[in-house]
Amino acid sequence: MAPFYANRSCDPFTPIDSPCQVGAYIRYAINVTEPADIIAGIEFAKKNNVRLVIRNTGHDYVGRSSGPGSLSLWTHHLKDIEYIPGYKSEAYCGPALKVGAGVQGIEAYIVANRNGVVVVGGACPSVGIAGGYTQGGGHSILMGKYGLGADQTLEFEVVTGEGKLVKASKNENRDLYWALSGGGGGTYGVVTSMTIKAHKDIPVTVARYSFSTGTDDASMAKFYDALDFLHQTIPEYTDRAGYSINIYYKGSLPLGSFFGPEWTKEGTAAFFQPWIQKLESLGLQYSLNITEYPTYFAAYSSMLETITVGTSQHGGRMIPGDTILNKRAQFNQVVKNVIDDGAYMIEVAGHPTLEVAGNPDNAVLPAWRDNAINLIITTPWNDTAEWSQILKDQETITNWCEQFRELTPESGAYLNEPDANQPNFQHEFYGKNYDKLLYIKNKYDPADIFYALMAVGSDAWTEKPDGSLCRNNAY
Repeated sequence: MAPFYANRSCDPFTPIDSPCQVGAYIRYAINVTEPADIIAGIEFAKKNNVRLVIRNTGHDYVGRSSGPGSLSLWTHHLKDIEYIPGYKSEAYCGPALKVGAGVQGIEAYIVANRNGVVVVGGACPSVGIAGGYTQGGGHSILMGKYGLGADQTLEFEVVTGEGKLVKASKNENRDLYWALSGGGGGTYGVVTSMTIKAHKDIPVTVARYSFSTGTDDASMAKFYDALDFLHQTIPEYTDRAGYSINIYYKGSLPLGSFFGPEWTKEGTAAFFQPWIQKLESLGLQYSLNITEYPTYFAAYSSMLETITVGTSQHGGRMIPGDTILNKRAQFNQVVKNVIDDGAYMIEVAGHPTLEVAGNPDNAVLPAWRDNAINLIITTPWNDTAEWSQILKDQETITNWCEQFRELTPESGAYLNEPDANQPNFQHEFYGKNYDKLLYIKNKYDPADIFYALMAVGSDAWTEKPDGSLCRNNAY
């Protein structure tokens, strides 16, 4: 998933005569089939001073699902899914879905669709639901309608760092429930199952669009003009539950996808018409196709494409709607700076306010509530480049992200799609919640058996060049 963290160990893309070493990969894995397997793994790791890693699919951009010399708790085969039509608690009454820790998004969506409901999950079908996705916040096509993944949680079954299987909900171990709902994965315990809200199915309209220009100065001026016009529409449609993902680089936006929950085809066409008129006035080549679907799953399935991984290095920043509208020139200038410098941009647009989420009390980074664009800034991964160039590319991403940080000092960054060298990650990923999260981490994992890069409590450790962990003197 993240080739940087494999350190080119046994890499099929390097020359055949390159040495093959276990390197950054885990040494052994426990195929978890029940909580007792996790408890045994924790006990073994403590007794033998072994680094422990929690893993489902390995869908992580900063190597949290691997670790040199480590033992992995592999939860991928915990695949039970239960539809609960009448879940009842003091906090919520309605349909729900209980998913094992190994359940992936597409598996949950299929079961939900069969029962006439929808659940919030990642746009990528292979992402696990109950692990780092939900525990890290979890943006979604439906986030403007129902909130983030972390806003859906009702209860967890989790093995703590003390090796105890407990339930965490608003009625039991409420602090742990709060932390697991948005406070980051891999550090408080090992979730074996999670119960989440299910919502009524809804019609969804999908628009797919693209445009391109040349890369000479005159053409790029038109490109940035068209991109600015599109950006100015985002706060409006995200405030109406709309979602989009745009991929663009110098002179081209080859893939734009808009989802409008409960939008009509006619309403969507009318909304995008001013932008189309702008593109035509600039003389640009473009495409726009709009389809209305009777169910969310039908709309989602229409967009399913192979999503390649391991092809880039990432950084990111949340851009509030206020910045787009009221710092328009400054925002456009920073976008221009990084695009002209060679960035490949992915932006996920959605506004998961507390109100649409039902005013949950959880550990989600507060900056999410003002988000309009979660911006992902990338450079291509080159399998044959010198390692020094790979490190230089990481520094470039950090510098690009710094420009957006200076523009949005009160915002933050999505901890699941981060800059690997994020300065002050405690504030940028967790905001005002960090101290409370650290207290909860220490309560349920007093021996500090769980570690993940830039997770809560990770600053107690230093990772040596060989991947081994050493506790810092201050802790």
